[in-house]
Amino acid sequence: MNSRIVSYILIFVSISLFLIPLYIGNTAMSNSTKIIENIQEELLDMVELTYQIEHNVYKHRNALLEKIIKNEAIDLEIEGFDLEENIELLNITVERTNNETLVSLLNRLHKRIVAFRYVEESLVEALDSEDQEDFSDALIGYNSVARKVTSDVEELQDLSGIYLNQAISEVQEASAEAKKYIIYSIIGGIALLLFAFYSLHRLTAKYKIQTDRALEAEEKQRGLQKELENYSLDLERNVAKKTEELEYRYYHHPLTQLPNRNKLIEDIKTMGSIHMALFNLDKFQEFNDYFGEELGNIAIKEMAKFLRESTPDSCELYHVSGDEFALLSSKVRIKEEFIEGIRELQKRLNSKQFSYGDEVYILMASVGIASSSVNQLACADIALKEAKKHHTGLAIYNSSMEMEKSYQDNLQCSKKLVQAMEMDKIVPYYQPIVSLKDKTLPVRHEGLVRMIEEDGTVTAPYQFLDIAKRLRLYPKVTRTMFYKILETIQEEQVAVSLNLSVDDMNNDEIVKLIIAALSSFEYNDLITFEILETEAMESYGDVQIFIDSVRSYGAKVAIDDFGSGYSNFAHVLNMNVDYIKIDSSLISNVDTDKNSRLMVETIVKLAEQLGIETVAEFVSTEEIYETVKELGVDWAQGYWLGKPVPLEEMRAKRDV
Repeated sequence: MNSRIVSYILIFVSISLFLIPLYIGNTAMSNSTKIIENIQEELLDMVELTYQIEHNVYKHRNALLEKIIKNEAIDLEIEGFDLEENIELLNITVERTNNETLVSLLNRLHKRIVAFRYVEESLVEALDSEDQEDFSDALIGYNSVARKVTSDVEELQDLSGIYLNQAISEVQEASAEAKKYIIYSIIGGIALLLFAFYSLHRLTAKYKIQTDRALEAEEKQRGLQKELENYSLDLERNVAKKTEELEYRYYHHPLTQLPNRNKLIEDIKTMGSIHMALFNLDKFQEFNDYFGEELGNIAIKEMAKFLRESTPDSCELYHVSGDEFALLSSKVRIKEEFIEGIRELQKRLNSKQFSYGDEVYILMASVGIASSSVNQLACADIALKEAKKHHTGLAIYNSSMEMEKSYQDNLQCSKKLVQAMEMDKIVPYYQPIVSLKDKTLPVRHEGLVRMIEEDGTVTAPYQFLDIAKRLRLYPKVTRTMFYKILETIQEEQVAVSLNLSVDDMNNDEIVKLIIAALSSFEYNDLITFEILETEAMESYGDVQIFIDSVRSYGAKVAIDDFGSGYSNFAHVLNMNVDYIKIDSSLISNVDTDKNSRLMVETIVKLAEQLGIETVAEFVSTEEIYETVKELGVDWAQGYWLGKPVPLEEMRAKRDV
């Protein structure tokens, strides 16, 4: 129940306990007063009656005696009228009186009066008989009865006073007891009333505190709501600002603040048929390496500034990537007019000298132009690649390039590659490498990467590795192959070699991964790292560090495709490797071409002098096999000895 309601109930009860006893006490006092008044009135009537009786008795006696003395006639009926009336009143008084003692005394008085009347009659009779003796006896009896009546009246009067005092005392005692209970009730009522008021005061104080707190909380809530509204507004403004910033960043290149590739692609979708030109700086990587990245960024900014100032109003300028810019136009209707404008712009760019501090440099750019309604960016990129490939400076896309189909194929292959990566369908196929000098040596294998398509088609690496590099998935392919080959070595305890490109060895993450795995692998002597693209190496020192690191863990190293277009044999032969794999261009016709035979023979002799074993790749016929064996090659690998097969087939052949 609510505390406030309880307090009000207590106040009501307290007031009731205060007022009800007052009412009861007042009523009791009033009743007591009435009782006393009634008793007084009753006793006074009784006393008055006794006095009347006493008076009437004496009156009767005196009157009778006077008549006797005067010898007058006596009429008892007339003379006794007052006594008869007194007797009737006495009977009424007896009926009204509740006190037994008084009733008894009144009854006795009643009998005395009756006796008095009889004696009086006897006296009159004795007088009439003139018998002196009877008269004397009657008179004595008459006087005796009169005295007794007087005595009874006096006793009745005394007893009435006592009864009155007693009644008054009893009423007063009852009134005092009632007053005591009234006082107790009043005190209790006052106590309850004070308690109720105290409780109500506390409740009011508590309610005030709660109200103040509620008001304070409400005020605070309004403040928080205001802050929240302000925060919401600030947040909306910040979100709008950040959204605007993100949108700006999404559509603008951070270096030049020009619209970027994302903006270019969206604009192409909305413009429909357009003309596009892609500008790409020639040999900009060499520029960066020579002058440094800081100056390279400055050069990009200078080129962007030049193109921005030189781009006609009919074209839009975009910074597509690091050193590549695009000009887009849907306003120039004549293709030749657009091409001529781009030629002039390229000519001005290639002839302009840029300076920074003491440095003066010229930025040369190749241009690819495309005019079509579909795949504009891809077509312009194809034309750009043609210009760079043939060093023409500018190329215009046309259907004779037949590169659009290649683009579609690459796009399809990209999707297949991503799907294969997600479904763990990049797997090694194992091709045997057989010893030509010692048949007791176990067959070694090369792990060659394959992509298994959704329909089960096995795709060779040349179809997807370049795409993997462009999609930056090549390191993931290397990791997948490395771990799966380690697993094969662990399970089958067979020697397997893995191809590593220059990009792999320049990738710190890949190198750390390999070193970490070798540090805990127990069959390092069974793994060989075949180094690809040696001709593309710019720093043999970095490659040598990698070679020394893996060989320190017991792994072996091979140089792949050795002997094809190399002028730096000395560098390669000084790299401290275990195997040299002679390139297929020399092995494929070694049995028929004297120059190839002489080259293979020279490589074998050099390798023997350096303590390096040789492997002949592309051994596709028995004649080639016998020739390389005759020339002293240590190992042979090729389709004549075995095609690349999945692990299950390799395991089955080893178990035969």
